[in-house]
Amino acid sequence: MGKLSNYRIYIVIATLLVCVGLVFIVRSCISGREIQATVSPADIESGLPVQYADSTKGANTWLWEFGNGDTSSEPSGMYVYKELGKYQIRLTVDGKLEKKFIINIRPNQKENNSEQLIQIIAPATGLQGEYIIFRGEGSSKEWRWEFGETGVVDAREKTAIYQYTDPGMYEVLLTTEETQYPIRHTIKIEGQYTDNDTTDIESMIGYAIREKLQAIVDQKSFNKNYNDILTNYLCNKNPNTLVVVNNTKKNDFYSYCQGLRIIGRKKVTIEKVLIEMDDENDYCINKLIVIQTDTE
Repeated sequence: MGKLSNYRIYIVIATLLVCVGLVFIVRSCISGREIQATVSPADIESGLPVQYADSTKGANTWLWEFGNGDTSSEPSGMYVYKELGKYQIRLTVDGKLEKKFIINIRPNQKENNSEQLIQIIAPATGLQGEYIIFRGEGSSKEWRWEFGETGVVDAREKTAIYQYTDPGMYEVLLTTEETQYPIRHTIKIEGQYTDNDTTDIESMIGYAIREKLQAIVDQKSFNKNYNDILTNYLCNKNPNTLVVVNNTKKNDFYSYCQGLRIIGRKKVTIEKVLIEMDDENDYCINKLIVIQTDTE
């Protein structure tokens, strides 16, 4: 009778050990699970679909966030972006596992029409010492800019930034392989006003904001630098304050800073920040003008 009792005890202990082992194995599999997902291509022309798919084992729910407010709850599919730029796609599986992807939407090659005339897109006036954006429009492999101050070729990119040393009238020449003669553009450079204290104050504020924006690019504390600008300089702490980038692109302040945060691994240099004050409040900024350069 004693032997039978011991035999039953052994069976119970063995069963418990097997159950504990199974629980350990299951938990190990769950905790070590990783998202198996793809987004392709990472660099694509506008108007073409981005393919996304997830094959994570045991997944039940999906949340794809495309970086522009749009979402999908399907495990896979295709998505077409309407705007150019860089986007961060975030996938959340079963409300816990998370993975991020960065993609770039570039202009469609159809926009490079061989019949399109080469043009210069640039302001008619500027300030001495100001970083001015000159953009070539049209299709060409070679771009040679002469800004009229040095007497030589100053830049060889499609979009160039130049800073005039002296005030005056300048004739800008753009030569390409598609043009018989240089394209011409006249720009008037005004002298800086050194006798106005307000200009000096605005320059100091612009410099302070530039430093904080560059800190965001360099992956330093986003919240600290973003909130410092928002709290100390922008009217009514307004995150929708207008930001004009390189005289062409526009964003609200919050979206612009988030963009800098996302593309931080790419080398972005904040060259200069100009500010526009509210007419009713001399120390309240309602517009930021940012000059920045992007390099691979």
